Formats: sequence, structure tokens, C-alpha cells
Amino acid sequence: MRPCHWHEDRDGTRYLIPGCHARAQDPDGEACDCPSLAQQLDKAREEIARLKRELDGARFWYGHVTAAVHAHRDGLDIMQDAARRAEADIAARKSARLPSPC
Repeated sequence: MRPCHWHEDRDGTRYLIPGCHARAQDPDGEACDCPSLAQQLDKAREEIARLKRELDGARFWYGHVTAAVHAHRDGLDIMQDAARRAEADIAARKSARLPSPC
């Protein structure tokens, strides 16, 4: 659920959209259980750091897998097959109007 926030209509009318139990019970009350902007920012930074670690791990693994495939006696055939599969997947996504992974 999103934190408490205000929604403004085109005519300028504002509505409080409660995001916590305290505001749902008393929209005019001062108490709010939602995380502060600083807390939300800290959480977002932690998530970004976690995703960066995952990406670094994936890149590390990808590098070793690619090196192993290239060193394999059938490496060229494997890479060509992977390229064909990727092209077919991208074409299928386009025809289904799905976003491309790259």
C-alpha cells in the first residue's frame, strides 16, 4: 500500500488517500503510521544496492559461462544457437507486443 498522499482533481479539489490505519480511522488526525520520506528513501537505496549486487553477481557468472562456452570445442555452434534463440524470442515478443528484454 502506498503511504498517505493527497490526490488533486483537475478542478483543484484535494482528497487525502489514506495509506495507514491511523489516517483511515481519522483522516483529520495528526498521527500517521506511514514511513517518512527519509525512511522511504533509505529503503529505496537499500533496494538499489541489493539489485546492484545481484547484477554484479549475474555479470560475474555470465563472464565465466561465456568463457567456458567459447573454450568448448562446440563453442561457436553453441553461441550461434543462442543468437538464433534470442532473435526468435525477440521476434515473438514483438509480434505479441511484449517489451523486449534488452
